[in-house]
Amino acid sequence: MRARALEELPARCLELAAQHGERVERVVVRNQRSRWGSCSTRGTISLNWRLMLMPPDVRDYVMLHELMHLRQPNHSRAFWREVAIVCPTWREAERWLRKHGQKLL
Repeated sequence: MRARALEELPARCLELAAQHGERVERVVVRNQRSRWGSCSTRGTISLNWRLMLMPPDVRDYVMLHELMHLRQPNHSRAFWREVAIVCPTWREAERWLRKHGQKLL
């Protein structure tokens, strides 16, 4: 599953970035034990390989969430407005993560 994640997650993240006009320097896949993804100030998106165990819409939400940190490097109201624009179903994805996410880590 990790090998598949290394192939599929960066490609999908870059596809989503292009769709929303974001420039990503690099996408890395990691074995994180406490987070699904992160975004560095230098434009690197880190993704947890376990995203592969989620429904595709939840996986996309996590990637879009991190991509929106390129616009707003915080969790302000402005950030959540950006997330809502690119992922109108973000609340459902968050609910799925709260309900099922800990079992995957």
